[in-house]
Amino acid sequence: MRALTQVWFFFLALTFLFLLLGFHLAGRAGLFIAFLVSVILVYATLQRGITLFKKKLNAHEFSGNDPSGFLTELNKNKLNFGFRKIYVYKTSHKTPPLIWKSKANEGHILLHEQLLDNLNTEEIRLSALFLLAHLENRSFLVTPILSVINQSLLNLKILVLPVSILITTLFRIPRDILESDKKFKLTSDASHHETGYLINKLHNFDFHHNKKVLGTEYFSVLSISHGSLNQYGIPSLESRLKHLMGFSLSK
Repeated sequence: MRALTQVWFFFLALTFLFLLLGFHLAGRAGLFIAFLVSVILVYATLQRGITLFKKKLNAHEFSGNDPSGFLTELNKNKLNFGFRKIYVYKTSHKTPPLIWKSKANEGHILLHEQLLDNLNTEEIRLSALFLLAHLENRSFLVTPILSVINQSLLNLKILVLPVSILITTLFRIPRDILESDKKFKLTSDASHHETGYLINKLHNFDFHHNKKVLGTEYFSVLSISHGSLNQYGIPSLESRLKHLMGFSLSK
């Protein structure tokens, strides 16, 4: 992700430059104005990072004809989760379901193109609620910031990982993921076994596993499966199932 690294450091350098110039030219008032400009730069960085990320996955918007009924389920339930608009994308690249917000009431969901074909009608309904529950709790800023840092500093992963885990803990991201699973269960009118089985099934699809597409860890609604060190502060599948069902279905 060389392009993303360049974008990140370019905007980071501009941010420090604006802060220094603002304080030098107008003191505290200038520093405050520079801070506002810096916030805009950070937002621009995140949006550019997401754009590059979607381009890497060759994602295209999913709209119009939808025999699966997935879009219908999203539109029927989105207001219950505080969303005015939900954009859905599909990709042929191996990747877990990814979610992010562009605004407080505007969400984005990216799916592998084979996912809906491998779910029955009830599982599609539950999947829509599962994604909405997690999208509602997903941080507007923290999630993309962690992902952009992770993608930009891949060569320093051994140094970035402890910091990422610390940040996820401080911002209670693990707790939010478990609470999202719980809300999914409460809003789905499904049994503990049905909801747990769906989460386990989503984790077992081969097209949801791709170690080469790094940076998905904080956008993903699934747990990292390759080793305890790479959990990025995200609860494991086993702990999520135990929290939801009282026991684990995972191997």
